[in-house]
Amino acid sequence: MNDKDLREALFNVHKRFGTPTAFIAHNVGVSREHLSRWLHNESYVISDRLKTKLKVFTNRMI
Repeated sequence: MNDKDLREALFNVHKRFGTPTAFIAHNVGVSREHLSRWLHNESYVISDRLKTKLKVFTNRMI
């Protein structure tokens, strides 16, 4: 899953369940600001480890 698909999956989780960014960030172990910057800025980079945690989170929610 590339960054664009992962962002889209997180936005879908937010849209479907009304999940706040802070809740997602807390569950994957990062700050809300860090996650929000990555979600809304395509040039912002996150680690592969965090991407893996976000993939697991989205799979768990669906």
